[in-house]
Amino acid sequence: MLKIRLEKSASFTRWDARPLTPEQLRYAREDVEHLLPLAGELRRRLNERERLEWAREEFLGITEATDERDPDEAWRRLPRVSGLDPRARALARELAAWRERTAAAEDRPLGSVLRDPTLVELAKRAPKSPKELGQIRGAGPDVIRRRARDILAAVERGRDAPPVRLDEGDRYATDAVDGPTIALAEALVRARANEAGLAYELIAARADLAPVVVAARRSRPEPDVRTLRGWRRGLVGAELLELLAGHRRLGVVNGRVEVG
Repeated sequence: MLKIRLEKSASFTRWDARPLTPEQLRYAREDVEHLLPLAGELRRRLNERERLEWAREEFLGITEATDERDPDEAWRRLPRVSGLDPRARALARELAAWRERTAAAEDRPLGSVLRDPTLVELAKRAPKSPKELGQIRGAGPDVIRRRARDILAAVERGRDAPPVRLDEGDRYATDAVDGPTIALAEALVRARANEAGLAYELIAARADLAPVVVAARRSRPEPDVRTLRGWRRGLVGAELLELLAGHRRLGVVNGRVEVG
């Protein structure tokens, strides 16, 4: 944007050594000294495209974000957790809480303690011994040596806990009939993203569209997903709801998706 190319010669030098070299100091300074002019150019471009308020809306979410997380709610972020039965979900909650606390205590990423797919599989299979634990992909010898006792204890706590049933607002599990409709919704969003010059992923993901489709089919209230909020709603969200309600039609004209 500013036509300035930075030297990256110090990227892989020893930054834990002291004193820092003149090259390292120059490298560190150049990483920040152009930020204010860059911010000005970004503001100019956003104003030019009438998208400054879009950016401010996105930044608001960043300023309100926090690193603090409730270990007992961590299970909700697991992949395919809605597909688990209530008993397995109770195990997933205990395992996810244990993983959160262990990662925090050891100051390491969650995945280095236990990967998401392994955790979900543990919740499904509920192993009772290190031998059964070793039959699950991702629970290798190192995991068994270091974590077996804690994992099995978390599984046992999950067995003793009440089943975890999804709140009514979380019940957006899709049926086979929803597949084509989700694909149709995705086509509309991709078309509008392309017209706006934005990445599709910035506007929606399948996890955003599936609840919208299910809610429309079941005549439920709108789900709280980003595609139906703020500038995204104006760009495509409101139009998507009209399409799912049968008030719009999607077609192809000269190779382009058109809505009528």
